[in-house]
Amino acid sequence: MVVSADLVRELDAVGDWGLLATDAGLVVTGWNRWLERASGWPAAAVLGRGLLDLFPDLAARGLERYYRQALAGQTAILSQQFHKYVLPIPTPVPGAPQSLMQQSVRVLPLVTGVNAGGTLTLVADVTERVVRDAELRARGRQQASLAQSARAALAGHDIVELCGDAVRRLAETVGAELAEVLELLPGGGEWGRLAGSGWAEPSALLRPGTSPRIDTALRSEGAVALGDPGGGAPLDPDLKAAGAASGLVVRIPGRGPRPFGLLGAYTHAPRRFTPDEIQYAQALADVIGSAVERKRLETELRLRAKELADADRRKDEFLAMLAHELRNPLAPVRNAVYVLQSTKSDDPDVARLTGILGRQVGQMAHLVDDLLDVSRLTSGKVTLHRERVALADAIARAVETARPLIESRRHELIVSVPPDPIPLDADPTRLTQIFGNLLNNAAKYTDPGGRIELSAAREGGGAVVRVRDNGIGLSPEMLLRAFDLFTQEPRTLDRAQGGLGIGLTLVRNLVELHGGSVEAHSAGPGRGSEFVVRLPALGTGTAGTRPNGEPTHAAPATHRLLIVDDNVDSAESLAELLSLSGHTVRTAHDGPAALRDAAAHPPGVVLLDIGLPRMSGYEVATRLRQIPGLRDVTLIAMTGYGQDDDRRRSQEAGFNHHLVKPVDLNEVTALLQSIPASPHTL
Repeated sequence: MVVSADLVRELDAVGDWGLLATDAGLVVTGWNRWLERASGWPAAAVLGRGLLDLFPDLAARGLERYYRQALAGQTAILSQQFHKYVLPIPTPVPGAPQSLMQQSVRVLPLVTGVNAGGTLTLVADVTERVVRDAELRARGRQQASLAQSARAALAGHDIVELCGDAVRRLAETVGAELAEVLELLPGGGEWGRLAGSGWAEPSALLRPGTSPRIDTALRSEGAVALGDPGGGAPLDPDLKAAGAASGLVVRIPGRGPRPFGLLGAYTHAPRRFTPDEIQYAQALADVIGSAVERKRLETELRLRAKELADADRRKDEFLAMLAHELRNPLAPVRNAVYVLQSTKSDDPDVARLTGILGRQVGQMAHLVDDLLDVSRLTSGKVTLHRERVALADAIARAVETARPLIESRRHELIVSVPPDPIPLDADPTRLTQIFGNLLNNAAKYTDPGGRIELSAAREGGGAVVRVRDNGIGLSPEMLLRAFDLFTQEPRTLDRAQGGLGIGLTLVRNLVELHGGSVEAHSAGPGRGSEFVVRLPALGTGTAGTRPNGEPTHAAPATHRLLIVDDNVDSAESLAELLSLSGHTVRTAHDGPAALRDAAAHPPGVVLLDIGLPRMSGYEVATRLRQIPGLRDVTLIAMTGYGQDDDRRRSQEAGFNHHLVKPVDLNEVTALLQSIPASPHTL
């Protein structure tokens, strides 16, 4: 493109650009009003002077050649991206590189006649666009940096590592040679550098009153400029020693009014930080503060969880100890009741009082068992021992368990089960507990002389058991909470039947462990209740029969027994009770006495308390098997500790069986009958 003098005049009249014309010797011949305003130089001061005299850096920067090309008839386009500017003209636009106007320039041949008699330089001011593009790029870098820091915070990175990454990103993003995170140390009197970038020396501890950056930041709600050319706060001696001339400090939020620390960036050259840079630094400080608070909460939650786990463990230990201490005195009382029942007294008062004792001891034992079971269930420590079992057999055992309470309150009990067996894959002991608790619940919350119905049926692929009563019923509010722990319907004094409010909680948890569900229904207070249990059933077939044609009843077997218990009443009463069944029984009340008696009178079966004085039951068991002739003696642990861990430990110690005090006579009898004859069987 070539330009004539006439075209130059037209361009000057219509364009918003600078026009600089030279002759063939590069002497300035034209300097328009745009250039006068932009440069502050009037045309009279420029015209007639050599271009390279006015702007000597054109040659130094290699730009003179473009003018030589224009004189040869070629057009040169100088992009701001590569050359930034051609004419060093100041600009008022903040953020411009070197505070100079950023230019897009064309150098054209200026034609007079037919030859290029000079050059024409068209200068366009692109400073605002350049600054805007730079700001957009800086914001992009800032947002990317914040995103990376936020991801690291969410990922739960170590706080020191997170702060180290943050100060490196801060320094890179704002162009600072130095950056740091100062942490307010415990006690609040000293500050230390938690992380830094660009520092040659570690930081000494800083104290308020001796550090301008700390004092100023603590007094300010926002960002603090240090050494700002416009009048910022003074720089600390350690910052000056590191070569800092300007700085930016923001608070890292903490819990409440106390900050976690300070985030700072410092430059060697004096400068002002832009609003975007200040906003970015504050956002980065907020990310660090949020991460610190999250770490604190996680630590507190872990500590709280540990405290709760410790409390739960102590609770389990307490309940186990409580059960042991409660069962120990219950054992001789129950044994005495069994002895009284075995004497068949003709005195009706004795029979009545014996029945009362038996029912109340059974209720106390039931409460102890429920208390331990609900603790184990809620902590997930119950394991089901599944086997094929007939639903009718489980119901029959539950009825026998609940019968004393039902009869004592003169209730009518109606049981309806189908003639065809309904087999289940279930824990028979827990099934009995489920239905027994529902029957006991119905008996307790029905006025004397009431009616209780238990029915079972197969529905679809499952078994359904319904327990219905005409008792006090449930309010709509209680229906929502019937299976919650320690929940009971408010009762008047005449209905104060005791209980801990845990029976239905046990029912729900045990049913759900079996893969079933339980529901409560009631038309309202005074209109009775119905509980519906649904359990998965197996296909039809035999259930509850003994394999290989074993006879249901075996001939009674008698044994030579040794009972070892430091509770003299418990040992002597159980000995008297088992003597009535034909067994020969001896007793001992500590480990050494048991070993001496067993050596002198070898027993076939030893019922051994674990919690003995002087020598534990575990040690006694080990040493008993070392006595000649007693290697295969049957050892039965007899203890107040009945949790799964206790049973496993007794098995590992060599016990053959584990009974929980107060022992049930039927269970002891059945166990002794199942033990095969030995050389010491009578």
